[in-house]
Amino acid sequence: MYIMMLAGLSGCLFVWEEEEFYPAMELSPKPEIPMSYKTIESIDDDMMAFLPEGWYLLNREMFPSKDVFAIAVDSTMTLSAVFSKFSISVKDSIALKDVQGMMRHALQRHIAKSGGAVQQIGKGRPLSFGRRTFGFLSFAKPNAMATKALVWRSNAGNHYECALVPWDITSHPVPSDSMQTRIIRSIASMILF
Repeated sequence: MYIMMLAGLSGCLFVWEEEEFYPAMELSPKPEIPMSYKTIESIDDDMMAFLPEGWYLLNREMFPSKDVFAIAVDSTMTLSAVFSKFSISVKDSIALKDVQGMMRHALQRHIAKSGGAVQQIGKGRPLSFGRRTFGFLSFAKPNAMATKALVWRSNAGNHYECALVPWDITSHPVPSDSMQTRIIRSIASMILF
């Protein structure tokens, strides 16, 4: 009986708190898929990104909000890469200098825009390419395909997001989850700031 009571008590004494994010992952600076020489540049000229081969830019009239400065679409119209700049309030600016703070803020922005319908999928993870570090997270509305997003802070102090959004509007199948991860990591490897 003493052993059972000790075992039951030890379960109460030790509470394991699950980590919110996976540990940082160092990746090769080489892209995992073929990339083109087409580029996207921020309005403030403090970041530039190369597009995957076969992707093209949409016209500005198609942008959903003023925060979005570029949208690229793959040739089958099954994926889009939405580049946006987000601003930080003064009270949140200190926490957002780290990658985990940026991931939390980006997720809260998407939750607020969706009226609370968006939920995080899995855990976020910092991705490092040499000196460049990005936050990587996935989220989705119920019964919808997941969006994968990168967030980062440029050397000029601006905060950016690249969201890889799947589209189910053509007869072409949406690339697998693992292929989408390879695509967004390849985009990250070719973002300069």
